Amino acid sequence: MYKEEIEKIIIPVISRNNCFLWGTEILRGKKITTFRIFIDSDGGVDINDCENISKDLNYEPSLDLNFGDDYVLEVSTPGIDRKFFDIEQLKDYIGEDLSLKSKKILEGKRNFTGTLLECGLNTFSLRTKDKIIEFNFDDIDFCKLKPNFNELMKEKNYAK
Repeated sequence: MYKEEIEKIIIPVISRNNCFLWGTEILRGKKITTFRIFIDSDGGVDINDCENISKDLNYEPSLDLNFGDDYVLEVSTPGIDRKFFDIEQLKDYIGEDLSLKSKKILEGKRNFTGTLLECGLNTFSLRTKDKIIEFNFDDIDFCKLKPNFNELMKEKNYAK
């Protein structure tokens, strides 16, 4: 099943619950497939949103037709260390730290950590310890937000 076909099925269900699709993953195990859906909302997402969308999607027979009867459906938030599925998602995180893995070896390595400087249509630049590197989003295996948990704890006054 193609990504576009899956999204035609799940986006209306997610939208009815006042959320939007952040991304999807299909993990094919030896015995069972896991279909993971990440949702978000401008007002924030809680466990009830995930539960409601999961229940609604269990009544979508077209998912069963494409995945078969034996699959696991997971509905989750992208979390604080969210994975990015599209370059458009990066644009709201300029100035934040990211960790990523490149599909290609660049400068002798595949794993990079740095600060997101700018985003274009297909490329983005990251300031690492040594230099500024430009990446093509299509050449990225995964890209995640790398939050500073110490700063977050101070902002929320959790650590007094």
